[in-house]
Amino acid sequence: MRLFRLAGLVCVASSIVVAAQTTTSPPQSARQALIEMFLGKNADDFTKHLPDEARQTLIHKGETAEASLVLKVASAAHEIATDLPGKAETFDAGPDILVSEDEAGHERVEIAVEHDSLNGEEDEIELSVHYFKEGQPEELPVIPSLIFTLKQQKEVWRLTAVTASAHVPLTDPDYLKGLRKQQNEANESAAQSRLAMIVQAETQYAANHADKGYSCSMASLFPQPELSGGDVAYVPGFTNEPLNGYRFALSGCEGSPVTRYRITATPIEVESEMKTYCVDQSGTMKSLRGKSSTCFREGTLVNELRPNVSVD
Repeated sequence: MRLFRLAGLVCVASSIVVAAQTTTSPPQSARQALIEMFLGKNADDFTKHLPDEARQTLIHKGETAEASLVLKVASAAHEIATDLPGKAETFDAGPDILVSEDEAGHERVEIAVEHDSLNGEEDEIELSVHYFKEGQPEELPVIPSLIFTLKQQKEVWRLTAVTASAHVPLTDPDYLKGLRKQQNEANESAAQSRLAMIVQAETQYAANHADKGYSCSMASLFPQPELSGGDVAYVPGFTNEPLNGYRFALSGCEGSPVTRYRITATPIEVESEMKTYCVDQSGTMKSLRGKSSTCFREGTLVNELRPNVSVD
């Protein structure tokens, strides 16, 4: 009986050991360490993955992020994470290490793993950033690439080196087309903003000059300030000169006082893919891809600027 009880104890002990071994978490991978380092919620998640030499030399007690370069980088990493379009989802395996998408699906950021080369106690992970808008890839002006080199020290993966590079493929037609699209959108946005400023200036001018009404002169809407010596200071953006690829024109002034006007913003380059914009005293802005002469009749509504003052 004693032998049976002894054998039973051995079996129970063996099962406990096996259970303990199966419940022990597997060792952290270099990829998981990288995720924890930049997206971890604990205060020391970043610094614990630095090599001993860096921590001892660069981090002293009492230092804050304002003075410590390492702590400043850690703080910046967390700020970048909070600026992502949606909640960040990380992956321990697969083609992406992080994906973030807003709830409506308008914007999406993917951080892809270009390669993950494990060699013993050293691992090299290359990451690249990809941005999508409305489900379509958006070309970044500069395509960033980061290579993280990690090495195990005291059973913890430590970041020993970071190599950053920027790729600008100036012979790639798809890249150039995407970049041109972004520049066009920026120019279009600037044109809309300038038209809104002109409409507001017209409204204010008519309120201050009830006998004249609206103006068909940019110079009267945006008078240039005089300097102390009597010279006139030039303020760009408020004359008839082209701006950001657009030519602006005031016309259609009718009545005395003037009760009507029209403003058009036309791409300087005829073959440009940028839109033409137009707005009148009603504050209704329209746009189309074509001749400015048909904008008021055939254009698509952009927005209502709603002038505060009308002249009738």
